[in-house]
Amino acid sequence: MNASALYRLLILLPLLAGAPGARAQPLPFFSMQAADSLHYGRLWSAAGAGSLLYSASMVGLYKSWYAGYPAARFHFFNDAGAWNQMDKMGHWLMSYHESRWVYGGARWTGLEPRAAAWLGFAGGQLIQTSFEVLDGFSAPWGFSWSDVGFNVLGSGMFLAQQLGWGEQRLTMKMSAWPVRYDPGRMYPVQPSGSQQWTTLRQRADELYGTGPVSLFLKNYNTLVVWASVNPRAFLPGRAAWLPPWLNIAVGMGADNLFEGYGYAWKADKNCLDPNCITYRVDPVRFPRTRQFFLSLDIDATRLGIRNRFLRAVLGAVNIFKFPAPALEITSRGRLRFHALYF
Repeated sequence: MNASALYRLLILLPLLAGAPGARAQPLPFFSMQAADSLHYGRLWSAAGAGSLLYSASMVGLYKSWYAGYPAARFHFFNDAGAWNQMDKMGHWLMSYHESRWVYGGARWTGLEPRAAAWLGFAGGQLIQTSFEVLDGFSAPWGFSWSDVGFNVLGSGMFLAQQLGWGEQRLTMKMSAWPVRYDPGRMYPVQPSGSQQWTTLRQRADELYGTGPVSLFLKNYNTLVVWASVNPRAFLPGRAAWLPPWLNIAVGMGADNLFEGYGYAWKADKNCLDPNCITYRVDPVRFPRTRQFFLSLDIDATRLGIRNRFLRAVLGAVNIFKFPAPALEITSRGRLRFHALYF
């Protein structure tokens, strides 16, 4: 048994010991229906699958992200002001949903709601803290306490709603809209006269990667993180005139982010030579900008679908905001209406 599996088991056992009515369940193993009481076959299968998925994810993340950068002794790094806080929004989003997913798996095994909610919180924190530890041993980054704060915020937001209301009235969501970068050539500002040009598209691809995963999870110029609230859940009598699935969403995004801070970057970030090839974005033409959005949304978990498999699928994709008209205002004072935004 690897360390992650043992850690999960140590967290799980005290919760199981206090779970009321813990007994074997005749419910079929492959049923989508949550067990009414503890189903040991599901429990050990979920623990094993979770440990394998966790281990595989850590190995895959290390090889795809950290292996290409120099390692260092464990250290701390203050990046609270980097990337216009879009990376912090990502931590908030993912820790919330990781806790939600772990909770769903725990409830499927028959773990009682309160214990499952705490296990969801612990699972989200385990995953995100593992990322931070990897950052701590990577030379370009470091263990970030501000990241930890937003991780706790996301998992804590899930836990507080689940314990207080028994449902999620405020959901974190994400969307991404491809950016059309200026195609003009950029020449180095250092050394003077160098003809080794690049483009904003090339810089974005090198920095964030390409493909749909990078579009949603790594490209801070395309990502928008939303807080999607269900108004009917807060109104007296649940306001029967409002559709139960209709949400109002407030989002945050950014534009013209080509470096964590400022507008300049080295062609080789590991270069220590005073004459390293350095590019700089014109801050007048391409100012770093915060974007704020107001839009309508759909809570897919409240559509009243009876089929359990479809409900599970809709619950998984509920991390994505539904395309809808949106109003945008930027930190530069620009107001814009989008007939459809995702």
